[in-house]
Amino acid sequence: MKPEITKEQAEAITYLRGLGRDDEYILSYRGEYVRQCAVLNELSRVSLAAALINGYEIEKSPEQKVREHYEKLAAKRRYVPGCIDEIKLYAEMDAIRRTLDMLGIEIDFVNVRREEADANGFGY
Repeated sequence: MKPEITKEQAEAITYLRGLGRDDEYILSYRGEYVRQCAVLNELSRVSLAAALINGYEIEKSPEQKVREHYEKLAAKRRYVPGCIDEIKLYAEMDAIRRTLDMLGIEIDFVNVRREEADANGFGY
């Protein structure tokens, strides 16, 4: 099974492998990483081993998760013609945009207008 690790942890593994460090070396020095590799200290030994052996998935940022959810709503909107469910979809999409605006968070295609968003049916 592939563990989910942060983008920074993936970059640290790539960095160490780029130095010619093999997976056994990376595992043996766990707990002693400094600078850009210190993020590996946050992984358990089992998770680090699983990432090195099986590969890994990079966990999505909160912004990516919101954008994905918003895009799913926008896609559903196309298949739910003029009924109460369409109103619910618009209300949820509006609530997401308003919440992001109140928090001062900008996410492309959600609460930041882009020409591509309009062309694809996403956004406002």
